Amino acid sequence: MSASRRPNGVSKPSPRASPNTSTKTRSTKQPPTISDTLTTLLHPAEGLLLLTYPSLLLLGSIFSLLDPSARAAPYSASLQSHPPDMAPNYFALKKNVFNIWFVKVGWFWFTVAWAVWVLMGMGMMRARSRAPPREKTKARIVELDDDEEVEQEAEEEKEEKDATLVLTPQKLQSALRWVVVTFWWTVVTQWCFGPALIDRGFRLTGGQCELMQSDTARQEMGDVREFVTATACKIAGGKWKGGHDISGHVFILVLGSASLGLEVLGAMVNDRRAGAEEKQAQLGRWGWGIVVGVVGMSWWMLLMTAAYFHTWFEKFTGLSTAFVGIAVVYILPRILPGVRDILGVPGR
Repeated sequence: MSASRRPNGVSKPSPRASPNTSTKTRSTKQPPTISDTLTTLLHPAEGLLLLTYPSLLLLGSIFSLLDPSARAAPYSASLQSHPPDMAPNYFALKKNVFNIWFVKVGWFWFTVAWAVWVLMGMGMMRARSRAPPREKTKARIVELDDDEEVEQEAEEEKEEKDATLVLTPQKLQSALRWVVVTFWWTVVTQWCFGPALIDRGFRLTGGQCELMQSDTARQEMGDVREFVTATACKIAGGKWKGGHDISGHVFILVLGSASLGLEVLGAMVNDRRAGAEEKQAQLGRWGWGIVVGVVGMSWWMLLMTAAYFHTWFEKFTGLSTAFVGIAVVYILPRILPGVRDILGVPGR
């Protein structure tokens, strides 16, 4: 009894944690911020790559407002550009060589660059990640004679060449991703069970071929011919007028170069089985120049498109349509495990 009381006979109160103390000690989990969510979906380098595209469009549009020659040249809504005889510079002409031989056949160049990356760059990175660095290999054979060293180096080179031909799950998933991206490009610009989505959107927003503006032409061509594509209209000698025309140039340049960039950049930042310096060296040897060349040319032509072609809204819808395909192929698999099992994620 005396042990439970103070010397003055007052009982010692039992210790209790105050409500404030228990609240403070209780661990509280803060909800993830938008920045945290984006970081889990995209590596900062990948996010920077995607941010490049709206930045280029904004920069080109601002340049067209500040450049005196671009402001002085009239803009033709039907041509979606400046008249050829009043174009501010060479890149403002639709017939400039870069537009004809790169943008117009852009998907060919994107596919070539992707194939080079998958067969060479990706194969080399996988082969190097399985083998120790060359410096360490040489350190282990210091005591070997010259013939043995040459033989071992020859074997390593053979493994690297074989890696380009090995069909790995990563290569198959990369091919599947490219098929899906190509399908989106086809549906939007080429064919969607008839006219492409760009042509359907143009017609649904009130656009038509100039030949269809007369009642005589409407009766001669009929209802089936009335729903023509922009290409068919030009072949018939007409002009695509009215309605909203999504910028096909912005769409293809963004979709193709962003997909290619995410394939390469994603493998570089996500595949940790080989050192960064080693990867860069291999990419420089096996396709890095082609990838950089195609993506760099895409950025330049995107900047020229933003400066001299299409309206603000047409460029915005072209960008948005391209980002829909990017989100489905490269963002959605990082959210849904089922989709990730099929399409995979570059470098994982």
